Order: sequence, then C-alpha cells, then structure tokens
Amino acid sequence: MTQHYGLTKLALLNTAGYTKCVIPLDQPASICAPNNTGKSSVINALQFPLINDLRLTEWDGHSIDETRKFYFGSDRSFVLLEANLPEGKVVIGVAGLGPASGYEHQFFTYQGALNLEDYFDDRKLKKYSKVFIDLNNQGLNPIELKPGELNSLLTGGATRYDGRINLRMVPLNNSSDAPIYKEIFRKILNLHNLSANDVKRFILRVFDRSISAGSIDFYEVWQSSFEQVNRARKQLELLESQQDAVESLEALRLKRAELKGKLSLLQPKLDIALTEWDEHIQTSKAEFDQQLIGLDRTQASLTDQNQLFTSQLSKIAIDQVDLERWFADYARLDQQFTLTSLSTLESRLRESRAEYDQLSHGIQGIKGQNLATIVSRRREIARQLKTQERQLKNIEYNLYSRIREDLSVNEVDTISRLFNQDVLSLATTAQGEVQVEDEHAFSQFIEQIAESIKGNQIVLPGATIDISDLSVPDMSSTEDKVALVQQIEALRHSLEELEVQEEIAKDLESKLAEREVLYEELKQNEKDLEQFKLYQAAVSQYDDQLSLREQLEEEKAIIELKQQDITVQSSQIADQRSQIRLKSEQLFRQQERMRSSSRRRIDDQFDLRHGYVIPYPEDIQIDMDSLSDTLDQFNEDCRELNLTNINIENSYKMVFNSGVTKFDVEEDEDTRLDKLISAFHNLDNEREAVERQSRVALTEVASTIKGLRQDLDRLKNEMNGFNRRVGKKHISNLKDFRIDIIERRHIVEAIDTILSTSESYEAGDTLSVFDLGLSENSEVSDLQLEEAKDYLIKAGSEKGGLTLSDLFDVRFKVVNRNDETEFFDRIDSAGSNGTRITIKLLCGMLFIRQLLAEKEQGLYKIPIYIDEAADIDPENQKSIIEMAVNFGFIPIFASVKPQTSCHYIVPIRTTKDGKLNLVDEKDWIECLHSKPDDENKEQTKEADLVT
Repeated sequence: MTQHYGLTKLALLNTAGYTKCVIPLDQPASICAPNNTGKSSVINALQFPLINDLRLTEWDGHSIDETRKFYFGSDRSFVLLEANLPEGKVVIGVAGLGPASGYEHQFFTYQGALNLEDYFDDRKLKKYSKVFIDLNNQGLNPIELKPGELNSLLTGGATRYDGRINLRMVPLNNSSDAPIYKEIFRKILNLHNLSANDVKRFILRVFDRSISAGSIDFYEVWQSSFEQVNRARKQLELLESQQDAVESLEALRLKRAELKGKLSLLQPKLDIALTEWDEHIQTSKAEFDQQLIGLDRTQASLTDQNQLFTSQLSKIAIDQVDLERWFADYARLDQQFTLTSLSTLESRLRESRAEYDQLSHGIQGIKGQNLATIVSRRREIARQLKTQERQLKNIEYNLYSRIREDLSVNEVDTISRLFNQDVLSLATTAQGEVQVEDEHAFSQFIEQIAESIKGNQIVLPGATIDISDLSVPDMSSTEDKVALVQQIEALRHSLEELEVQEEIAKDLESKLAEREVLYEELKQNEKDLEQFKLYQAAVSQYDDQLSLREQLEEEKAIIELKQQDITVQSSQIADQRSQIRLKSEQLFRQQERMRSSSRRRIDDQFDLRHGYVIPYPEDIQIDMDSLSDTLDQFNEDCRELNLTNINIENSYKMVFNSGVTKFDVEEDEDTRLDKLISAFHNLDNEREAVERQSRVALTEVASTIKGLRQDLDRLKNEMNGFNRRVGKKHISNLKDFRIDIIERRHIVEAIDTILSTSESYEAGDTLSVFDLGLSENSEVSDLQLEEAKDYLIKAGSEKGGLTLSDLFDVRFKVVNRNDETEFFDRIDSAGSNGTRITIKLLCGMLFIRQLLAEKEQGLYKIPIYIDEAADIDPENQKSIIEMAVNFGFIPIFASVKPQTSCHYIVPIRTTKDGKLNLVDEKDWIECLHSKPDDENKEQTKEADLVT
C-alpha cells in the first residue's frame, strides 16, 4: 500500500476569534457551526503558511492590514500546521508579533509532532519569544523563516536550511511555478470566486512552457514591414528630386575637408606656442611681483615713519592747545588781579569770615532759646562783668581784704556769706567806697559778727539763721589777677555774643538771609585768593611758556617738512607702482586676450585628422609677436569650419526633411554623407535595392504572427492530452468532463489568410509592394488579404496587442451518468450546485496536479475547501470526496449541519460569554461508514449524529 504524506492537522491559538481550534487535515472533515461563526476564517488561515505572500491571498474583501490585525492582534496568536512527511512529522508555525510591530507575523518550523502543550504555561498562552526559547531548550531547534524561504522549502526550491529540515509537500515540476500554484490554491479555498476566465488564465499559466509567442502589435508589425518598403521607394523618388541640395552638400563637404587640413597642421604648432606664451607670462609676472614687493616694503617703511610723525604732530597739537588755554587763563587772571595785592585779598577774606562766623555763631546759639531768656542771660553776664571789673580794680584794697586781716580764713568764708559780693569788692582806699575811720572799732565789730556764727548758723538775739546753703563769694586775691582778667574777657565775649543773639532773635529771618549773603561773599573771597595765587605762579611761568610756544612751533614745522618729504617719496613710489601695474595690466590684457581667444577655441569639438581631410599645401610658421593674431585667425577658421558643419547639417536636414531619411541610420556623419552622395551618383543600384526589400515584407509579417497560430495548436494538443488523462480518473457524479479550447473564428481565419498568402509567395508568386496585388495563381484575393490585415489591426488595437488569449475561449463539456452531454461557457451557468462544485473542484485540482512532478502526483495530500456543503446531496458529497482523494486532495466541508459523508465531524463551540469560539481534538466525531448492504443502519446513525 502506497504511503501518503501531507498535512495532518491545523491549529489556531488565540486568533481569528478562537481561543483554540484544532481541525484534521489528513481525512475529509465536516466543519459545522451556525453561519458567521468563523468556519471560513479557519480554512483561510491556511493561506498564511501555505501561500505566505500576502499579496497573493484573498480575504473576502478585507484589506491585508485588517486581516493581519484579525489573525495576529496579539504576540500570543498562533497559526500552526502539522505535516507528516517522508522524514517524519514537522510543524510549520505563524506567530503574531503583536501591536508594537504593526501586527506583523513570523514564520517558523521545526522537526517533530505538534504538541499544543508546548505553547501553554499553566494553561496560559506563552509569547512567541518564550515559545521559541522553550522549543530550543527541548532540542527541537526551531528555525525562523522569511516568506521566500518558507515558499522554497514547501515547493522544493533551494534554501540555506536544506540540510536541517525538509518541508517539501508541494512537489512542483519547477519551483518557478509557485506563484500560479498559490493562485490556484487560493481559488480552491474560495471556490465561489472561481470563474471561466480564471480557468482560461490558469490554462495559459499552467501550459506556458508550450507557449513561445508573446503580445504582438500587428499594426506595428505590418507598418514596420510594408512601410519600410514604401518608404524606401519614396526615398528613391525624393533623392532624385534633391539634385541641387546634394550638389551643394558635396561642395560644402569639400570646403570642410580643406579647412580641416589647414587646422590640423596649425593646431599642434599653436599649442606649443601657447605653452611658451604661458612661460613668458609667468616670468614677467614674477619680475613685476618682485618689484612691487620692494616698493611695498619701502612704502611700508615710509608709512611707519609718517605714522610716527603724525603721532608726534598730534601730541604737539595737544600741547599747543593746552598752552593756548594757559595763555588765555593768564590773560584773564592778569586783567582781574593786576591792580590788587595778596594782603588786601587776605584782609578782605578775614573780615568776611569774621562777619560770617559771628553771625553764624549767633544764629547757632539762639537755637532752643527765646528772646526773654537771652535778655536775662545778657543782664546777668553784664552784672557779673561789672563785679569782676570792680574786683579787678580793687583786687588789693577792698572790704574783703580788710576783713581777712582780722579773721581766719574759715571765719572769712563763713562771714562772707552774709555780705553781697559787690559790698566785699568795694575799695578801702582813700578815695574808695569804704572809709574805715576807726580800725579798732571796725575790727571788734567784725569779730562780734564772726562770734555770732556757730558752724553754719548765725545766732542773733531772738533768731538763728542757717547759712549752710549760701555760697561763699569768689573773691579773687592778688595772685588770681591773671585768671580774673581771663574771666573778665570771657564774660565780655559772652556778653557780646548774647548782645548779637539778642539782636538776631529780634529779626531771625533777615539775619538768616544776611548769613547767606555773607557766605557767598566768603566763598568768593576764598576763590579770589586761590586765583590770585595761581596768577602769581603764572607770572613766574610766563617767560617759560612763551619759550615753549616757540619751541612747539619749530618742532611742528620740522615734522611737517619731513611729512612733506614722505609724501613726495610715497608719490614717487605710487608712480613707480602705477608704471609696474600698467605694464602688468598690459601684460594681463594680453594674457586675457590670449585666454579669451583660447576659451573661444572650439577646435576640440572637431575631429581634424579623421574622416574626409585634404592636407594643407603650405607650411605654417608662428611668430610670438603675432601669436594673438594667429590665434584669432585660427579661431576664425574654426568658426568657419563650425559654420560649414552647420551648413552641411542644415543642407543634410533639408535633404532629410524632404523625406530622404534612409541614410540617417548611419551614426558616422562622413559615412552618412558618403552613402548619400554615392547613392545620388548611383540611382540605378538604389532602385534594385528597393525591389529586393519589397520581396521579403509579407514574409516578415507572416513569420511574426505564425508563432501565435502554432501556440494555439500546441495548447489544443496539450489540453487534449490533459483531457485524456482526466478521463482515466473517477470524476464524482460525472461520466465525462472536458475543458475544450474553442477558436475565435474571425481572428484565427485572418491569421490563416496572412500565412497562406506568405506561403504562396515563398512558392514563387510575386507581390506588388505598393498595391498589394497578388498573382493570378494566388489562392487569396487582394480583398481577403486587406480584410484580414484590417481585422487583425483592429483586434490588436482594441486589446493593446494580440496574444494567445485572444485566439480562443474555454468551454466545459459535461457528460452525466445518464449520458446526457452539456456544454457551458460559464461555470456558474451549470445546472446543479453539485455540478458547479464538481467543475470548479476539477479545474482547481487538475491544474494543481498538472503543476506537480508526475512521479509524485497524489503522493502528497493537499486540502481543498467546500463551503455551504449542505447544498450538495449526500451522494454527490461521497462522489466528490472519492474524486478528490483519487486526485490527491483532502476535502474540508463547511456547513451549518454536520455532513456524515466525511471521515470527521468537527463542531465549533462557543465559550460561555459567546464571544470566542473553541474546537478541541476531543470534539472531533469520527464517522464509521458502512458497506452498501448496511446502508439503512448508516442512515439511522447519521440521523442520530444530526440530532
């Protein structure tokens, strides 16, 4: 028994609305659930690992971004496939990378069985990064794959992982067929979208190795063949009409050859002379530069000296300004103080200061005092002054002195308390106020008074007087005369101050104003004294300052003379520099002229030594003095050559614009002109060439479209062999099924008309290139050929070029079990739903089978998807399953109710909240199909399962 390989199960984890979904892929299965529950989402998930290029996938109208987010909205989302292959079981996984990556996904694979426990940790799904690490730790060595790498591994292409793992389960004849395989596989996962146009497109893609011709622009083919012939004939006629233009072109070409000969002789000599000229320019410029450097150094020295002199003159000017200011001040002081003296000013200052101080002191002294207090104090001071003056006057002979003669000091102090101080100061001289007539009696009286004083008390008859609080009068003696005099002076001074204060107190406001006037007068006198002292100093300096003035003038004159000399030298240097610059500018102008002339050189634009050149008959010598003239003449000749080239070009364009364009294919101009002129001189040969060209035009057209006709025949042969192979297989409920290639009659007949005409020409008939006239022996008339040409041009223009697809249509031939034959141009127009499904399945399966390697066809089982399977009756379901398995495919049915014709029934459950779906392996129901004689029992069991 042959071992079969392929996918065994599909698992979805946390994706497409499923917490978990495991379905079998090794046997026909029926996925059943209410509508919009997610049946298609499960099967469509196969597109990720098996198609892997999202650009080739189909998602029922949803965008790729929406689909990616739907399937891989988390980094814990997985689509997992298990396959049984010759080398053992393998797992192919697609893991979500989550929102952070933009809902991208990662392909991975490893050798081993699919164990879903590897993806859970305590019943919680792991992140892909954790799964990958854990699989590595288990020794499964998972491999991360790029989409292209996975595609190559599935289809047998070469990858860097070929030695590590084998995933080949789609054994294509050629790995380059992977895109068409994926497109067909996508369609058999979405059979409702498969149309006759898809079948036609698949035929062209599946059998494209039998097709050699591509798209043909028949109008362009016809035009490029016959218009070339017509153009050649027209070229010939036009060339005959362009005699004058060609003769002018020939003369211009001769002139250009002569100019090129002259210029090619002169060019190298001129280049050498220009090189010598540059050396001369460099030497002269170096000399001029050296001279200018010397002049610059001299000028720099003169500039330094001039700056020094300028600095000195600036200092002299400052000194002169200061000196003139001194003389102006002297004149002012002399006018002010010439008639006065120092003593007068000092006296005036003392007087004003005294007046000011006296008034200020008086004003200061009355602060806090009223006029009555001042008057009282003045009177007291006046009395004290009078007493002091009397004491001074009678200091040696007064009553106090006389008492001291009779009493002790203490007795005198005690008794003096009883007397007025003025009484004690009265004089006892002959003319004094006290006349002692009886010394003895006076002495006794004084002693009696002294005796009546006991301590500080006077005891009188009938009274006692306490005199302890009375002060002892200050009666100065002769030895205190100096102090007394000082006291008198102080009292006098105080009296004067008080008198002033009294006067001020009587009119304080006017005294304050007077003090201000006195203050200003004092300040002015101080200033006048200072200015006078300056004046005295200026008088002593006057002669020196006059001498200094003359000295500064002399120094200024000397420096100005030196500056004038520097100016003269600088002017001379400037003249020398101007002369050098003039020479340099002349040389520069010469150089610029040479440069300008050199820049205007256009000889590098010409190839002077190749092509048609006439050597110049004379030798040319170049003189350096006339080099610029020679260069200008050279440039003039180059311009003339350029103008000649332009005239040649214009003349050629005139010939070209007249329609003579056949020679323009030559890239080299000389060759083009040679051929044009030669053709003009050999018109008979040109006529023969046109006739030869016309003989092959139709053959070219025929050879171009012949490939399309041959491709159509090859495709019909391929499809006949394809249909024969299909006929050997059991085809569901059909007795026979064919896909016929139906030629589009009008376009194929038009092609055949062109081909038959070409074959007739090759057999010996002649053809007029200009009127499409055919010989009498031709089987095709002129009208038929013209109609065929016009039809192919129109058909090609409408479709943007003729292709094999434009030559045929697809028709489906169906023979049912009752030997009834039907033909369908559209699959969806077939009678029953079972027939439509059968045709679509057949087309998809057969085309995929055609792409597979012949030895391995049917060895690897490929899943196909049939939606709304309940619409197909059970017998047709069994036939479809039998047919699919026979061709190497595993059908997966989807329906609301379970279909017991399958090996497995896989119901979809929902979780408690109804938001997520769930399918576990324990949910699978395996159907045991009975033999034909047990059919009734099987139907009973089916009824129980449905219940």
